Amino acid sequence: MNKPERRCVTHEFRVSKQGETPQISGYACVFDSPSEDIGWIEEVDPKAFNNVMSGSPDVRALFNHNADMVLGRTKSGTLHLSIDARGLAYVIDPPDTQVARDLIVSMQRGDVNQSSFGFVCARDQWTENADGTVSRRILEFAELLDVSPVTYPAFTSTSSGIRSLPESMPTELRSRFEKRDNQSGCTCDCAQCEADACTLCSNVDCNDAVRCSCKQQASRSIQIRSYMEMQLALADLRK
Repeated sequence: MNKPERRCVTHEFRVSKQGETPQISGYACVFDSPSEDIGWIEEVDPKAFNNVMSGSPDVRALFNHNADMVLGRTKSGTLHLSIDARGLAYVIDPPDTQVARDLIVSMQRGDVNQSSFGFVCARDQWTENADGTVSRRILEFAELLDVSPVTYPAFTSTSSGIRSLPESMPTELRSRFEKRDNQSGCTCDCAQCEADACTLCSNVDCNDAVRCSCKQQASRSIQIRSYMEMQLALADLRK
């Protein structure tokens, strides 16, 4: 079984205005729309959701993929999913909670303007292009896990890291990505590093001093602090 993945799209959505029944709607996935460079360029086939949607999946709507921030659920009728010519559309009837109310305000202001969905891929097609780029076309989803308005989209950097490579990637392509990431990628598995925010690394046991930029950042911070402490000590001696 392939491991879960997440993808993000930035497309227009609708948020209810003041005085209207609270509702959030938009697209979690758009068909035949090339992604940004995430190490490869990715597209979703218009038939990719057919099999998983035929089984009436129990899907959650979450904020930032956080299971503690549930906005709706298909089983309860508070999340409605549909497939049209454009992509996977969703409509959320959010609960009357502080999290949902704050999110709607942030979306109305334009502070939150991206959607993401979690999935498990069943079938895909990989192509190595003449210009050296790599393309992936997702042909069928095995599972649709959740749809989520997100503050920061996960997995948008070309330096995605070995841990983020889909298991369906052909061996010859995987070896090329692994070689690249072994030269410059961070191997720390804390939540911050996995989100490509190594400078915020929370793993005190991280010892990847060569490749982990969080360790390099920490080293620079220590050097700066030592320099400032030395300057303060010299200033005291001059008094």
